[in-house]
Amino acid sequence: MKLITLGTGAGNPTLIRHNSCSFLETSNGSYLIDAGGPVSASIIRKGLDFNAIRAVFITHMHEDHFGGLTSFLKNRMVKNGPYNRTDLWRGFWPEVWLPDPDGITAFDWLMAVQFRGEQRERILYRLIQPGTFYNDGFMKVTAIPNRHFPWKDGYLPSFCFLLEAEGKKLLCTGDLSADFSDFPVEAAKNADLVLCEFTHFDLMQQLDTFRKIRPGKLIFNHVAERNEKQFPVFAEQLKYPAAVACDGDEFVF
Repeated sequence: MKLITLGTGAGNPTLIRHNSCSFLETSNGSYLIDAGGPVSASIIRKGLDFNAIRAVFITHMHEDHFGGLTSFLKNRMVKNGPYNRTDLWRGFWPEVWLPDPDGITAFDWLMAVQFRGEQRERILYRLIQPGTFYNDGFMKVTAIPNRHFPWKDGYLPSFCFLLEAEGKKLLCTGDLSADFSDFPVEAAKNADLVLCEFTHFDLMQQLDTFRKIRPGKLIFNHVAERNEKQFPVFAEQLKYPAAVACDGDEFVF
């Protein structure tokens, strides 16, 4: 499998980082993990196959993780457009997995405004539930709840994802809580690659946790400058490979 970090910024885009979006390429199709802007432009300019995307998985409903989704949906809904061909993918339209039913309603109506209700069947909206929520016979995806999104006396839906295919495991943390207590340690221990956010916790304070997991490789995205400055000292104290991703980086595992 190949992971391509299309967008690695935290919150707001910068001169060198777009918002959160990763493209997972397998021998049986591709998948998007989050869809921060400008995801469609990033896919096209990187020369990736837009039509091979089987599903989109959104970790939580913060704009920097879904802000490019409308462009993705538009490109797949336009009649006779270059990015909605069914002949390349056995007649399937992409599934869009969202963590909140209000998000499904919002995107469905937003696209209906643009297309006046036409072509709505081209997008298959699905609701993420904790546990294994996706299995197309090749890729299995499990949602692990985290506590990134506090609301009133509880939390709105926010997830880490464990993606399994081709005998490999990719853990994507999404965004985590500030105390890092919701980092999925057990899932990370068995992963070939861990894609971990790099903003909402102090890196050096969590060194012991990262020492425990020992995945095949640790990649940081959703990058905050303060943690990036600490990274060289942090990486020297690990006993496995680690890197801070940039937009467009590719990781084969």
